[in-house]
Amino acid sequence: MTEPEVSNVITLNGKEYDSSKMNEQQTYWIAQIQDLQMKRQSVQFQLDQVSVALDSFVNVLIQSLSDNSETKDESEISSTKGKYNG
Repeated sequence: MTEPEVSNVITLNGKEYDSSKMNEQQTYWIAQIQDLQMKRQSVQFQLDQVSVALDSFVNVLIQSLSDNSETKDESEISSTKGKYNG
């Protein structure tokens, strides 16, 4: 069984480059770019989680304030009925 061939071709601005023909500095830059792409993907993943969590907390607060407002409105109605039923 043969192992799959690993591509050494880098595409940059629509042009293909053979990474095996690059010098040490160019190979280093490729490694930096790949690392930064992975970090960006990780940060985006974390940002998605934070966004969903933030939306959830905002919705819980809105619901809580709505519940408090309804409770307050009901207690005000009850207390005003007693004042005018005398």
